[in-house]
Amino acid sequence: MPGTVTLAAARTGFPAQGTGAFVTPWLTGLASLAVVVALILLSRHALKFLEPYLLKGRRTRSLAVVESLAIDQRRRLSIIRCDRKTGLILTGGGSDVFLGWIDEAEASPPRASSPAPPDVGARDANRGT
Repeated sequence: MPGTVTLAAARTGFPAQGTGAFVTPWLTGLASLAVVVALILLSRHALKFLEPYLLKGRRTRSLAVVESLAIDQRRRLSIIRCDRKTGLILTGGGSDVFLGWIDEAEASPPRASSPAPPDVGARDANRGT
């Protein structure tokens, strides 16, 4: 009557094969989750390593944003450099506007000429007379 024992075990809710039937799916799921997390982390590091090779054809070194200034919450004034030229762009708001090229003489800040300090010896000589 071995068939009656299995039938009795199934009625009472006890697993017929032991606790392994309950633990095995949980361990398999946990191991699968660990493998997926490890693959995500490894792909992140692999992408950082491969990024220079993937973006090699897309990189443009002749175009760069030199400086940017926020005018208000929407608009931004940017100085860009394209090859050897410098341009001014106003972005945001209703539309973007290219304001024009900046001459190299205008791009450099003006130098303030300070007056020469008075000669200290001449001032003292005037006091004595």
